[in-house]
Amino acid sequence: MEQFKPQESIVRETKRIAIGSGICFVIMMIVYILIGQFSVGVLLGGLIGTAYAVFNFFQLGMSIQRATSLTDTDMAARQMRGSYSMRMAGLLLVCVVCFVVPFLEGIPCMIAMLFPRATILVLQMTGQIKD
Repeated sequence: MEQFKPQESIVRETKRIAIGSGICFVIMMIVYILIGQFSVGVLLGGLIGTAYAVFNFFQLGMSIQRATSLTDTDMAARQMRGSYSMRMAGLLLVCVVCFVVPFLEGIPCMIAMLFPRATILVLQMTGQIKD
């Protein structure tokens, strides 16, 4: 399978999601500190979840880029379904690892998986992106 170079728009949007997710991560860590529940496990779980969430967003963009390059719409739809399944399996695996490994916390990891969506919501509310 040939390698695709990410389009500039994918890189630009992934950077925006990464910045927004980073801000959400910092806010989450502050909340954990304020409620007295901060630990290294919380920090690591949150970092892992945030990193995977941004990676997942990038992979979504790359999947769309690959699918739109195909002329066969059935093949494009299969590729998008397969990509979704793989990305969700990865999300599940990352969360399970964070719950199972003793020095990681799973809840901050799961919360971090929502950061890209929260970032998109804020960007929509501020008019920086349109529906």
